[in-house]
Amino acid sequence: MIKWLQDTYNGLYKILLEPVTPRRKMVAALVIGVLIGLLWAYVIQPVVFYNADPVSLHQSWQDEWVRMLADRRASANTNIDNEIILLLREVDDPVGVVNRLTTERPDLAPRLQAILPLAEAAQPTAAIAPQPNLIGDILPWIIAPIIAAILFVILTWLFNLFIYPNFIEPRLRAMRSGGKLEGSAGGAEVKQLIEDRKAAKEQVTTFTTPPLMQKISVYRSTYAQYDDSFSIEDEQEKFLGECGGSVSEKIGVGADQKATAIEVWLFDKDDFVRTMTTIFASEHAYNDPGLRAKLDPKGQVTLIKPGAVATLETQSLRLEARIKEVEYATGPLPPNSGIDKLTLELATWRKDAAGATAPQPSVTTTTISAPPPATPFPATPVAPAPVLPAPPQPTFTPQAAPAPMFPSAPLPPPAAPLGGGFTPMRPVQPPPMTPPPPARPPVDDDPFGGTGDFRPIR
Repeated sequence: MIKWLQDTYNGLYKILLEPVTPRRKMVAALVIGVLIGLLWAYVIQPVVFYNADPVSLHQSWQDEWVRMLADRRASANTNIDNEIILLLREVDDPVGVVNRLTTERPDLAPRLQAILPLAEAAQPTAAIAPQPNLIGDILPWIIAPIIAAILFVILTWLFNLFIYPNFIEPRLRAMRSGGKLEGSAGGAEVKQLIEDRKAAKEQVTTFTTPPLMQKISVYRSTYAQYDDSFSIEDEQEKFLGECGGSVSEKIGVGADQKATAIEVWLFDKDDFVRTMTTIFASEHAYNDPGLRAKLDPKGQVTLIKPGAVATLETQSLRLEARIKEVEYATGPLPPNSGIDKLTLELATWRKDAAGATAPQPSVTTTTISAPPPATPFPATPVAPAPVLPAPPQPTFTPQAAPAPMFPSAPLPPPAAPLGGGFTPMRPVQPPPMTPPPPARPPVDDDPFGGTGDFRPIR
């Protein structure tokens, strides 16, 4: 039995638990921290109780409770003995308190003697006061550190055996490897991206005027997604805008699909209504009419080759995108159509007096010449407009008033009343019509006085 216990101890603790057990110094530090907390809570700044039962109060406050009950009964106009009995049960020894106060306060003896029978009635069911003892005072100082140490050790075992190796350690490895789990395709992709950027930093262009931002962006066909963006800030780290590169057009189907055009964009916070874009196109996309029809509306199209430069300018920023390296993919795609690897350098300057024209290094620039301006039509001489005579002004002739529609003959006298008390009605004469007002002469609203010539010029 003893040997079995020793083997179990050596196999379970020595091999499994001892490597993940916290050190004794850590457990001792935890115990000291618990003791400091108890010292603060019980001695330095103890807890203040309120709204507690009278039995939990100090004896002096229990005496005050009984005195208030005696004063209340003496000033009551009705019988409140039952309420006084219930309230006297809240102290641990109502009879003893009344007898002691009667001796100590002779001035209150009549009122206290009046509630003595009520205290005797409440005595059998009075509350029992808590009895403090040394063990109860010391027990929290012993039990609390022991429980804290045991729980700390058990939780440490669980964390080191199950939580850390299964949940935390794999994610830490993923963060160190670039954001994805080791051994996966994503981890290899991120690792390759880091290596490409490190290698490209050795090929950065040296400018006489240092740019605000100079970054290397690398595209590979093996990347699941290519969409780089970089923040542009000044010397005081004030945000000015952003720039970056992304895939503009792809060619191929399925696993053979490759990027055939890369879009470079520039955003200026002072010119936020638009984002400037330019396109780097492969040889196939640059010469293919169908692909060019898709790419031309997006911005200036530049042929991809080492040293090619495209420039974007906004209200306050200027960006130069430079091709450092390009590798075309092989396979079922047309020649020089799918991009296997592209290294792009992005540099930005502020368009002010110091950096409006950044010095250009000696590189080959591929641009598209703009078509010549259209020849304007020759101007046709226009003959002066003839002076026309002023139109005659109309004359106004007043018209006579029209004749009335009804004659103005006097009406006959009314006839005698008919039988039955009815009187025939007299015809009503309409009022004479007034003549219309005279017509006003037409107003001449021609601002040119009749001399304007509005014939179309041929």
